[in-house]
Amino acid sequence: MAFLRTALVFIALAFNIRASAQKKDVLAKRCDVEQQRIDLLDGKDDTSAGYASRAQFDRARQIYFNRIDQIQAALEKSSFPQKEYEPFYLQLISSLQGVNAGTVRFLGYYDQYYTTILELARNQGAQKDKELLKNNLFVALEVIPYFVKRASAAEVLLFAAAKRPYDVLTKHADYQREKWVLEVLETVAKNDPNAIKQFIGTLHPVNNILISSKDSVVQMLYDIYRAYGRSSSSYTNIHLVYHGELTVAQSESLARDEDAWFTRLCSLRRNPNILGSYSVDAELNHHSIQVIRKINLLHDEKNEKIRFKLAENLSAEELYNLMVYSRDEIFTSTFLGLFKRMMQRRSDSSMYVFFSKMGFNRFRTFVQTCAGYNTLQTVLNTMSAAEQEQFINEIVKHLDLTGGNLGPAVEVADIFGSLSDSLIREKMIARIHKDLRRCYLADNRYGMKIYGLLYKLAGKNPVLVTGISVKYKVPELTRVEADLMFPDGKNVQQHIFYDDEDGNAAFKSFKAKFSSDKYYKLFETEDYLKIESVEGKKIILYMNKPSAEKGLANLMALFEKEKRYPDIVVHRGHSYHLQTTIEVLTSNTKVAVLGSCGGYQNISRVLENASDAQIVSSKQIGTWTVNNELLKDMCEMMRTGTGEIVWSTLWAGMEERMKNNDKWKDYIPPNRNLGVKFVKAFQVMK
Repeated sequence: MAFLRTALVFIALAFNIRASAQKKDVLAKRCDVEQQRIDLLDGKDDTSAGYASRAQFDRARQIYFNRIDQIQAALEKSSFPQKEYEPFYLQLISSLQGVNAGTVRFLGYYDQYYTTILELARNQGAQKDKELLKNNLFVALEVIPYFVKRASAAEVLLFAAAKRPYDVLTKHADYQREKWVLEVLETVAKNDPNAIKQFIGTLHPVNNILISSKDSVVQMLYDIYRAYGRSSSSYTNIHLVYHGELTVAQSESLARDEDAWFTRLCSLRRNPNILGSYSVDAELNHHSIQVIRKINLLHDEKNEKIRFKLAENLSAEELYNLMVYSRDEIFTSTFLGLFKRMMQRRSDSSMYVFFSKMGFNRFRTFVQTCAGYNTLQTVLNTMSAAEQEQFINEIVKHLDLTGGNLGPAVEVADIFGSLSDSLIREKMIARIHKDLRRCYLADNRYGMKIYGLLYKLAGKNPVLVTGISVKYKVPELTRVEADLMFPDGKNVQQHIFYDDEDGNAAFKSFKAKFSSDKYYKLFETEDYLKIESVEGKKIILYMNKPSAEKGLANLMALFEKEKRYPDIVVHRGHSYHLQTTIEVLTSNTKVAVLGSCGGYQNISRVLENASDAQIVSSKQIGTWTVNNELLKDMCEMMRTGTGEIVWSTLWAGMEERMKNNDKWKDYIPPNRNLGVKFVKAFQVMK
């Protein structure tokens, strides 16, 4: 009988092993089938995933084929936990099913996604998981199902809830069955109550979980809902209400006076550790943009008292907040006018004291903007040598504690690139070196990447600090090769104009640059203009008419129909139109001329849509008096030459002709754009 029981156990075990092996085989084959489907999206069995250029071909093959194979190999190792095998594999297959003809071009996104999955598949322990995920929260929140059952999950999601509360909330379905879900949602509620309020009092799972909270802040949010519903301003004012500085009734009254509310929130935001910080920032951003847009609209007004009437009674603190919370929309003249008034109205002994009083809230953004608008030296001149050193320390510190947000590091790169004072530059380099060494001694690989790249961009050798364990390869971006500019024997450009006074004037003047040139011919439709070279290299420019409602859409439809997308995309409009232009970019875009493209968020969006693009930008808003000359010279360099663009040569030719145009010095070629170089280098670092 004992023998029979042993035999039955053995048979059952063998059956389970065989069944498990069969299931693994099925999962692996399903994954292989999806890879084959992705390969055939272009109708060719060649692992190109539809990319024509060699660089994109190689990158797509690495992402969709080599990396997926590496993930599969890691899952088969004995070190990978068997209980995670099937759900991990099913999630991988599901993600591959989401790659289709419309999404396969997002190489930047999928590169980050599958690189992270590979690291998780290697199962290197909780500490490595936390380091990986906390230092890239954007991707971490995309891959929650892969790690949600691991020991690191609760700590990672709590960290993310403090750094990116709204994004954590949108992913609630991926972790709502975990025992720590309430703590995560409480953290979201305390950081961004306006995000959580949409669920309060509903039948939604978020409310069903959160309503059981014993946290006093969360309970107060429910009290506000019961008294005033979801439209209450007191969610934003939760810090003031919770700490007894305002009653709920007083909070509601305050919010009805937008100017008074803005003043109160400016004062509140001096404290870096407030309840509802993300909701407060959203309100400050909303109010600032409304005011800035009104001032922008008066950009042709010569009378400054009329132009800046809305800023007449604002304090230095309020002016500062207007500028930093509206960076993506503020015009050059608007910033300079507000900056002048802020400097006149401040009462502090120096700008360092002013920044300290402001709790250093968004001060890197302000300093970067000053660098762009050539006012940074004015700020530095207010400080003593000791204060300048403290100022530099504040700029450079804690760049490795942002949850993977590269924005502050990009701001530092841009600030350094704009410094003209050699002593300040050396102090900044010394501080970067100090933090690089700190990260090396702590074996903080993410920090070594951040500070090492900044050190290299400053002209130093980070390997002398970190050794060769980290590869610091910064792209030179000195040229764009002819085969990239003319992938099929022609160079296709799209110049995007917008329907405003500046847009119409720029369109007419740019058209005139080519209409009198015998080497180009023009073809005009109701919605757009096509300009084509008739000698030399074949160059085709498409320009939507600013006043034609369907011009941009019709051009997009044309490119889609012909499956031939522009190699160069040019933004010819104000910064508030920039997002529309960024959406137009594709993986075919090799040069993006964007004017003042703002900070890291815009750079990252550009490179996500067009990972190979080199970016031409301006410290300030671009002007057609420079754009027309620069873009025509770019065309001529390609048409009459080998087809490549060499930035130093192009810039040297422009220097002579533009020496009397004070706007020219603000234009930055790709090889001098430290912020873009930083992002591109970081994305490919191992």
